[in-house]
Amino acid sequence: MSPLVQRQAETHTYPVKEKQSKKQRVFKGGITKGEKLIYCIALVALLFILYNVVSNYASIYVLNHQIQQQEQKIEDQRNVNESLSLQVTELSDPERILSEAKAMGMVLDDKNVKFTHSND
Repeated sequence: MSPLVQRQAETHTYPVKEKQSKKQRVFKGGITKGEKLIYCIALVALLFILYNVVSNYASIYVLNHQIQQQEQKIEDQRNVNESLSLQVTELSDPERILSEAKAMGMVLDDKNVKFTHSND
């Protein structure tokens, strides 16, 4: 190569590529898609839990109401049983039976009376 061409090659400056500055991402304060997804899943889970709690309380309320109704029925039946038991006691009184028998024309014969149990 000739000295002149060599000299031009030395003096010739090649354009130097400047380093391109990397753009930095600046957080603008918005909600990302991932956060939106997490919030939606959390909201659905919270609503599901709240629905279960409310439905459990509603079923407990209904069951308690049914229990109270059954207890009231039991108490009413107990009162009926006690009144019937009192009537049985009154109707099985030996003096009443004797007076009813005499009213029908029956006569008490002590010779034919047999005791089935003793009063010991």
